[in-house]
Amino acid sequence: MPENNLPHLVIDGNFYDAQNYTSNIQGGPTILARSGINRQQQGDFVKVRFDEALNDFWNGKQIQDFVYIVFKSAPDFPLDIDKFDDKSSFRIAYTRICQDVDEEGRTFKYQEAGIYLDKTAITNFLNKVDEFLTKNTPQSEKAGNPKPRNYSLIANIEDIRAATLAAFWQEPENEFPNADESIWWEVWLDYDNNNDYIKQCKDFLQQQGIQIGQQWICFPEHTVGYIKGTPRQMENLLYLECLSELRKPRDLTDFFTYATRIEQDNWINNLLQRVSNSSDQNKISVCLLDTGVNRGNPLLTPHIEEHYLSTVFADGHVADKTDMRSGHGTPMAGLILYGDLSEVFGNNHPVNIPFKFESVRVIDHNKPHDLLNYGFVTIDAVSNAEIMNPDHKRAICIAVTSNDNQHLGKPSLWSATIDMLSFGTEDINERNLFIISSGNLADEIRNEYPLINDDHSINDPAQAFNAITVGAYTLKDQLDFNLFPEAEILANRGAMSPCNTTSSIWANEWPRKPDIVMEGGNQAIQQGAVLSPDSLQLLSTSCGKTLNMLTAFGDTSAATALASRFAAQLYIQYPHFRPETIRALMVHSANWTPAMLGNRNLGDLSFGQKVKLIQTVGYGVPNLQRAVHSASNSLTLICEAELKPYKYEESRVKTDQFHLYNLPWPVEALAELYNTPVQLTVTLSYFVEPNPGNKRYAKANNYMSHALRFKMNDTNESPDAFAGRISAEMREDDYQNEGRERNWKLGEDLRNKGSIHKDIWEGNAADLATRNILAIYPTTGWWKTRRKLERYNKTIRYSLIISISSPNSDIDIYTPVKNLIETKVAIPVEIRV
Repeated sequence: MPENNLPHLVIDGNFYDAQNYTSNIQGGPTILARSGINRQQQGDFVKVRFDEALNDFWNGKQIQDFVYIVFKSAPDFPLDIDKFDDKSSFRIAYTRICQDVDEEGRTFKYQEAGIYLDKTAITNFLNKVDEFLTKNTPQSEKAGNPKPRNYSLIANIEDIRAATLAAFWQEPENEFPNADESIWWEVWLDYDNNNDYIKQCKDFLQQQGIQIGQQWICFPEHTVGYIKGTPRQMENLLYLECLSELRKPRDLTDFFTYATRIEQDNWINNLLQRVSNSSDQNKISVCLLDTGVNRGNPLLTPHIEEHYLSTVFADGHVADKTDMRSGHGTPMAGLILYGDLSEVFGNNHPVNIPFKFESVRVIDHNKPHDLLNYGFVTIDAVSNAEIMNPDHKRAICIAVTSNDNQHLGKPSLWSATIDMLSFGTEDINERNLFIISSGNLADEIRNEYPLINDDHSINDPAQAFNAITVGAYTLKDQLDFNLFPEAEILANRGAMSPCNTTSSIWANEWPRKPDIVMEGGNQAIQQGAVLSPDSLQLLSTSCGKTLNMLTAFGDTSAATALASRFAAQLYIQYPHFRPETIRALMVHSANWTPAMLGNRNLGDLSFGQKVKLIQTVGYGVPNLQRAVHSASNSLTLICEAELKPYKYEESRVKTDQFHLYNLPWPVEALAELYNTPVQLTVTLSYFVEPNPGNKRYAKANNYMSHALRFKMNDTNESPDAFAGRISAEMREDDYQNEGRERNWKLGEDLRNKGSIHKDIWEGNAADLATRNILAIYPTTGWWKTRRKLERYNKTIRYSLIISISSPNSDIDIYTPVKNLIETKVAIPVEIRV
């Protein structure tokens, strides 16, 4: 029998070298330009429309130092945005993709961009039009095929108009407010580390009679806050040089709760006799941001210290304030501390609670939050927790989400704030991991499960890149049909829960969420009505508004509580690991149930089926045993490292380093297994600094400060050849590509989304024996493209996890690798530079 409770193996810089990295992909994307246009007509048209737009914008105003212009592209041709960007006199306020129908009923897409131009930029643009009309590119002249200068910029312009306030409205699903309708707005102002100018903008707004919210958040290129006024009052916003976007503030969804009348006090007393608490021995916490907690429940009182309860409200109340009879924060607390009580009550095993519990009340249904900036509320709540326990590492549990599901994966103020907190503001985040609920499907439409789930997006802020987003699955399939005659259970055992929202309708460039799923309960349908019987729900602690101390509870809230407990248990085992590593272990240990795979193997699914799998249930259900322990026939290597992705050289930002690993590998043991099938799993996790906003660089690869990728050498591919395949700088003159991506179950197109990447390789042991060279290398990000922000000298952190598992329980692959690490015998990768 294999030994199953071995610690994971940690490797360090002895097993990798930092090498110079030059991408093998040369140049950026080419803009497809319209062909067959009349040069003179197009140039004249652009000049006339531009001049009309200038006059319309100024409209007799005395200040004519700058202008906001909207450029519209030709159908199915993009604007050449880069020609406007990164110049001090040009600034992209926003871009968006729009859709329309032509006269023949065909749907087409076009692009709009709001551009700020000062006097210099206005002159420069007109000069570009003149060059288009009168000059050709030198290369085309030399080739004998004359092509106008600035062709892609001018040829793709379909129309130009002056920007109005409505042009900055970034809510395509919501009509722009009526002229005299006074509402709260989420306003995005361009921010260039000039606090005096932002103060001038706020003073200007107050002079217009506009109410200014108190909470403002600064990102690398924006400061964001809430203001209240009518569109008529806000018209003069156009004449501030810092306006970038207008959005609708987000409201919160209602919570789902399930009332019960469980009277089983003997269960509670039995449990209290076998519970111990060792949290004083550890500096680990779970911090719940929710409706508050009633610690008067006998299962909670011994384990929740009163001074660890706080609130963001001035009233100072920390108890569970909600209209729901059983509360929301209180049953969340019970699941975080104990897990599903129906399982705990079902045995007599001792129970230990090894971590502290913190609660910050951020929700009060009697005090609507429509005036609050939830990004700021989250900052305030996390600050409260850090004041309570400044030296603790913590899982921050957020099971409250916005009712906005129209973001389609695009970052919001709230999700970007969570990404910013995860990365770190002034200093790198060393302690906090955010665990966020994916949000729930409305109860009344769950009878259309599972097809309806694909049409309903994960809620804000669960699209955050750096957070663990938690969906729900279920193993609960027991129903008393005497109580519910003719009822049918909605979800099969092991399948996605009926409550689950998904990322199926998100744009392809954004991360695929959720990351993992946990138990969220099940439901039944009876005569068309959706039921939530207690037997299909989890059991937890009630807030005590009724006589019952226990309540049924479920949905993605319950799943998020269990995931937060899981993260805390990992922190207890590995208190020195970074949050990126804890996240990686959760995803790395996850697997799909047979029901999720349709009782097939992963390799038998089509690409589209694999995409849908990850968009609905992520990487599956985490396994605590796998996350915490290796075994003699299943080893896990963990490395926490730092890499410098970019450098400033020759007046531009280039890629700088990649890491080349020579992994300690059980070569002899794998050779002995020969044709035995083995599995290799690789997970790469890192946090990104966000740069939100609907500019050109609001695309995923430019919202992220940086991105990393991993590759491994092919079977029998030499280290030199592999290094050359990764970096052009490592290639010899006679280089030929010897390797390719084979036997990976997901592949690069599937795994390279977001800021955590996982893939599984399956093959025979003999092939794996020679696949121990791995590269971590950077791709683009706004640290590279936004040179003026000067992030190119920064280093970044990442966590790498690699597992090898064999079905042969008699073979020991763990000990040889452990010995290699302990003696630090790392065979150097011989690369000629």
